[in-house]
Amino acid sequence: MTSNDPPPEYSEVEDSFTDVELHDVKVENGVHDTTEDTIKVKDTEAQNKDKGQVKEKPTVSKTKNSKMAALKQTVRPCLRKANPLPENPTVCDKIKDMFLLPPHGIVGFILQITIICLQIWGILAAITGSEAMPGGNFFSLLVLFVLCVIGGRLISLAKLPPLLGMLIVGVLLRNVPGIKIVGESIDAKWSGHLRKLALTVILLRAGLGLDIVKLRKLSFAVLRLAFTPCLCEAITVGIVSHFLLGFPWTWSLMLGCILGALSPAVTVPSLVSLQDRRFGVAKGIPTMCLAAGGLDNVLSVTGFAVFVGIIFSEGDMAVTIIKGPLGALLGIVYGFVAGIMLWYLPGKDSSNSLFYRGMLLFGCGLIAIFGSSAVSLSGAGPLGCLTTATVAAYKWRLQRQPGESDDLGGVIALAWLIVQHFLFGLIGAAVDISNIQPNTAGLGIATLFIGLCVRSAVSFSVTIGTGFNLKERIFITLTWLSKATVQAAIGGLALDKALEGDNQDDIRMGTDVLTIAVLAIVICAPVGATCMGIFGPRFLAHGDEEEVRVECGGSVTSSSESACHKESEIKPECRKMQ
Repeated sequence: MTSNDPPPEYSEVEDSFTDVELHDVKVENGVHDTTEDTIKVKDTEAQNKDKGQVKEKPTVSKTKNSKMAALKQTVRPCLRKANPLPENPTVCDKIKDMFLLPPHGIVGFILQITIICLQIWGILAAITGSEAMPGGNFFSLLVLFVLCVIGGRLISLAKLPPLLGMLIVGVLLRNVPGIKIVGESIDAKWSGHLRKLALTVILLRAGLGLDIVKLRKLSFAVLRLAFTPCLCEAITVGIVSHFLLGFPWTWSLMLGCILGALSPAVTVPSLVSLQDRRFGVAKGIPTMCLAAGGLDNVLSVTGFAVFVGIIFSEGDMAVTIIKGPLGALLGIVYGFVAGIMLWYLPGKDSSNSLFYRGMLLFGCGLIAIFGSSAVSLSGAGPLGCLTTATVAAYKWRLQRQPGESDDLGGVIALAWLIVQHFLFGLIGAAVDISNIQPNTAGLGIATLFIGLCVRSAVSFSVTIGTGFNLKERIFITLTWLSKATVQAAIGGLALDKALEGDNQDDIRMGTDVLTIAVLAIVICAPVGATCMGIFGPRFLAHGDEEEVRVECGGSVTSSSESACHKESEIKPECRKMQ
């Protein structure tokens, strides 16, 4: 053994370490091989499981499809798509179709209104507490609104004005035992304010519909039809009610102004329907009636405003007499100032100009109605509101492009669709049948009948020599019988004003005026709508626009003249009138 060789003990140790390393390598290789084999086995098992699941999927899918098919088969009798109406459905078929799914028609309408009102009720209950509970003011108003919506929709199925159903619902909620707690729980102040709100919407809508430029082009026959029947009926009712009902002259003439107004809520839908179906357009009868009806309302509201100012003014007789016309004049001045302001506000560079224009217009109208009552000039409010919308609409029409729709008019129309339920429902709920004297109801109906006879005779007379035949003149006379909107809007204002004081005579006469106004609506609204619906297609000739153009461009008789409007202004129709 040389000096460089390791000792024997080191060689043995080295050999033992070498054996250990070789053994470890073998073990590691074995573990590695085992691990790879295990992974392969697991992969194979996973693939087998996947294959097994793939094989099981069709079974699960078939089960789901069978359950879905069974569910569809179960609900199939309830689906409208699977059960269409036959060509000639019976009443039972129609009733069954109403309740099929998904909700549609009147059932769907009632369901969506009910859900919306429940949401509103929940919000009010969280905010006001007891006021939104049964017996509270807000709860009663909400119930009134929902039932008026349903009542109006149901009565429209009978081809009657929806407002009649709303009015009947209001009367029932105030007078039927068991449910009259709803009508009795409505706060009088809230009722008055909501009716004033509805009056604001009515007057704004009427003002936006009055075109000053077109009114200047109307012939004298339209002006006669607008003012003469209304004025004669108002005077007749004033005289008759003074002697029959014992009203003072101011109260009787105010009642005449209330009953002398035509109802746009009844006449406008019927006349537009006839116009769309081309009945009477050759002579422009629907358009003439629409224009004259708007002026009729202006005269009635003006007269009412003057007499309300006289009746409830305080001071000596000279101040009382002057205060009525002065209030009307101040209302007109306010309307011009506010209307001109709306020509320039909002600015042309304003975003959402429709929203701001609507808010400004509505605010001006509300200030006119509520502000005039606050300063004891009740007569100024209606005229101020009406004039504001008329003056503002004059400039807006000039700025509108040809063929551009009146978006603001659509917004006001939508607001009217909402507030009309409160207006007619609250008017009905203000009538307590137990407090109505039979003599008052009977004499009130007699007064109404006499006034309608005079109005009909005058309406028939003013159309003489206008180029209309006998049937067309009879139709115009029947159209002039409708009463509803203005009577509901202003019929209760005198009572509201009387309740602010302590004069029992004023309260009694205000109650009588409201009762007669409600009777006028109940009697005249369905009669007017039915007459226009039945006699319109029978008495008016069916014509188209080409006939109108020929009449406008050709010769006319010496006893009549034609007035045509361009298509950009109104629908192309010609009116043969004196």
